[in-house]
Amino acid sequence: MITNLSVKNKRDLLLVALLFVILGGIFILFKIYAYQGDASVANIYYGTSSDPIVSIDFANESVSKNYTQQVPENYAESYPIIDLTNRTVTLLGDYELNGSRQIVVIEYNFGSKSVQIIQEQSPNHICSREGISTGFPLICLPNRVRVEFDSPMIDFTV
Repeated sequence: MITNLSVKNKRDLLLVALLFVILGGIFILFKIYAYQGDASVANIYYGTSSDPIVSIDFANESVSKNYTQQVPENYAESYPIIDLTNRTVTLLGDYELNGSRQIVVIEYNFGSKSVQIIQEQSPNHICSREGISTGFPLICLPNRVRVEFDSPMIDFTV
């Protein structure tokens, strides 16, 4: 009876390992191929708003501010700041350090149709470590900033 139980346990372990390999393969394929194609627009969102605060149109090589971010009265500048020379968008994030809110700087590149968070203050700098994206969303939770792309997704239905 003990030998039979041992064989059953080995089969269960083999089945679980096989499921992990299959699901891992599907996950990797999705990450690689799901956001194929060139993004036409990158939308930058602040907070829980469903309207983008800034839109970057890669096709027309233009950046537009959709509305001004509400900031405390003691801040001299209004956000977002769009710097066309350096190709950056600067927002005031929600993460506070020593009593002041920190900025989030997002760099865009019309040539490669990409966006990258290049400067921010947050625990472990997770936001700026996300790297360059050409279609995958960038999310910066401590600062409540996210970048989403309007790009075609592959249809996996048959």
